[in-house]
Amino acid sequence: MELRGDLQSFPLAQLIQTLDNAQRTGKLDIKGHLGSFAIFFQKGKVIHAQSPYSSGLPAFFDAFLERDGTFNFVSSVIMPPRRITQNNTSLLIEATGLADEYVRSGIQTEPSELQVSLGENDSDAAVTLTADEFLLLQKAGDLESFDRILKEAEFGFFRTWTALNSLADKKMVTLSKSEA
Repeated sequence: MELRGDLQSFPLAQLIQTLDNAQRTGKLDIKGHLGSFAIFFQKGKVIHAQSPYSSGLPAFFDAFLERDGTFNFVSSVIMPPRRITQNNTSLLIEATGLADEYVRSGIQTEPSELQVSLGENDSDAAVTLTADEFLLLQKAGDLESFDRILKEAEFGFFRTWTALNSLADKKMVTLSKSEA
């Protein structure tokens, strides 16, 4: 069974369910505006993923950012070690929830167009940071592109996005669209 097409006609969640039901083994290549993604299947189960920014579970979730890309399923591939152990149903519920939350946020911009700058929290109150927030503050300079932070942090778009939004809520960083 050869499988190729576009994600507008055959959404990623439906595609993963089809590969699961058919118990296919191979690699699903996805190409879109954010780059190339790969999701690996063994007997229909997702076992690994790669994205321009991460690998494993974060990369799987990042693939759901592509809604207009193309896909191609390849059966003859060397399989990577299993790094994703959740069942496909759990993965799909979490991934579609993350993608929907991102769409509802209203900031639909390319990672390369989003700028992150250190903010000035004038409050004397203590601020509690998560490990992700702390790491991102270390990576953020005076003005950095979200794209560069994503590549350096290596923990995926949604995890980085969540931490940066939390930092923005705490007035630790400011997010803005770059002036092209």
